[in-house]
Amino acid sequence: MVSPPNDMTRQARVDEIEWYHEFDFGQGVQARSRAPDVGWHREVWRFVEQQLEGIDFRDRTVLEIGAWDGYWSFWAERKGARHVIASDDLTQNWSDGRGIHLAKELLGSDVEINQSVSVYRLGALKRTFDIVMCFGVYYHLIDPLYAFAQIRHCCHDNTLVLLDGDVGRSGMRPDEVRYRFDDSRLSAFVPSAPALEQLLRVSYLRVQSQTWLRPRGFFRKDGAAFQPLRYLLNKPSIGRAFTVCRPFRGVNDLHPYEPPFGLSAYDERYREAPSQPQL
Repeated sequence: MVSPPNDMTRQARVDEIEWYHEFDFGQGVQARSRAPDVGWHREVWRFVEQQLEGIDFRDRTVLEIGAWDGYWSFWAERKGARHVIASDDLTQNWSDGRGIHLAKELLGSDVEINQSVSVYRLGALKRTFDIVMCFGVYYHLIDPLYAFAQIRHCCHDNTLVLLDGDVGRSGMRPDEVRYRFDDSRLSAFVPSAPALEQLLRVSYLRVQSQTWLRPRGFFRKDGAAFQPLRYLLNKPSIGRAFTVCRPFRGVNDLHPYEPPFGLSAYDERYREAPSQPQL
């Protein structure tokens, strides 16, 4: 029996994976997303890539949180990053985790893969990074403040933190955040833009810039937009924002008492406090 051409064998291996991200592996071998709202995701991916074009990854250490198939980790590596960790928690998505490993093989990548660390356990890495990327994660969380604190523990004084996610653009009070507790795949947590900035500052992260995509719609499998009425109660306008942060140290006036989650390590009022993050 004659063996099939190598590119056909590679495509067959790719087709076995339930991909979230999309890849062009060259020689006609491609991975296509099976996300039900892929039309919306493609728009977000283009938006994120536009923002990342302005970031210098050369010779940087990079942590990606919630990497899934690792698209942005491989992107950072191509842009010259010295070392990249693609982290994820496989219990928190519908992937079986094989995609990132196959993508690493086909791309000839040196990205380090860690699929056993939740955003809530980042302190366990016991490392800091030059760039931390967290895309499409925080708005799925029950406790985003704790997650932001864990991100802060992965920062040295000059780290760049890059976030992407849903933000209430209008129809919400400046200090408002909204939660939903059901089994839908829609956002579990949506802050207003000022509330997101305050949550980050509580975590000793200062917003440097914020760029908006547009108020978001939701997409059916056929790509057509729709707005679920139960989600638009009181008609908030939900936008997508790319937020750039820098860590800071010093007195944080949002903490009248000792900060939780190990954040006291960054406040001069508590210099004697233990510096180890709480896990």
